[in-house]
Amino acid sequence: MRLFLAALTTIIYTAPLPAAHANENNTAFCTKLGELAGRSMAARLQGKPLADLLQVKFDPAVHEIFQTVILDAYSRPLVEGENAWVRNMSDFRNAVEEKCQSSLQK
Repeated sequence: MRLFLAALTTIIYTAPLPAAHANENNTAFCTKLGELAGRSMAARLQGKPLADLLQVKFDPAVHEIFQTVILDAYSRPLVEGENAWVRNMSDFRNAVEEKCQSSLQK
């Protein structure tokens, strides 16, 4: 669990801030947000408590959006069946990245 939280923290702190370099880093930020989404869904599928993820310290500039992604991962209905693990993670990650890209293009 500590390794997972350490990895999650590394991703969070290495993600570019959305306002800092908006034009050149939009794609990179959305990719990092997608990675957070995938890792959050993986944590859920592994049975990790939501409270553990919510205790991770985020940069204040991205705290709210990262908390929202984590909460969404735990509230999203899960797909069942063949390849459910991969489908749940990739579908959620792709949805978050698409929403991020769409919101930045407005």
